[in-house]
Amino acid sequence: MQNRKECSIQFVGLNMGEHLYEYTIDDKFFENRDYSEIKKANISLKINLLKQSTMMVLQFEISGSIKTECDRCTEEFDLPISGNYKLVVKVGGSITDDENDDIITISASEYELDLSQYIYEYIMLSIPIKRIHPDDLQGHTTCNKEMLEKLNTFLIEEEKEEEETTDPRWDELKNIMLN
Repeated sequence: MQNRKECSIQFVGLNMGEHLYEYTIDDKFFENRDYSEIKKANISLKINLLKQSTMMVLQFEISGSIKTECDRCTEEFDLPISGNYKLVVKVGGSITDDENDDIITISASEYELDLSQYIYEYIMLSIPIKRIHPDDLQGHTTCNKEMLEKLNTFLIEEEKEEEETTDPRWDELKNIMLN
């Protein structure tokens, strides 16, 4: 997917009912995005559009992988992502500044819908907060072992605090049973 034109759906000529669109999103989609964390991607996107008389309901299904750095060992790896999102488009209604990001309103004179920004946002929402190498079948980490060893040499162990002694008068209050 290279440009915004490929991300646009012309809905004026569509019949009422469901329509399926499938896209492959790769590196070119993210090249023109300022400050994008994603540089390399292989993502499959399915959009199911349900057209009704005054609105459209779009279901986005995202699956694939992106190349990112591991938060633990800083080595690049392919991170699998997936997600399902819903967008409701009202046609011809009054345009308001609703707080709901899942519902947008467009004028009745519009004939196509540019989905590139929504696709980008939904992909970003599909990326987990913690980005680490997945574990192998035995449950062991697949991170770079050399880097983990180097990090362990700089690990500062917390000092064990000696258990504080408490006033015996307060110890008796711990035994009180509350109903």
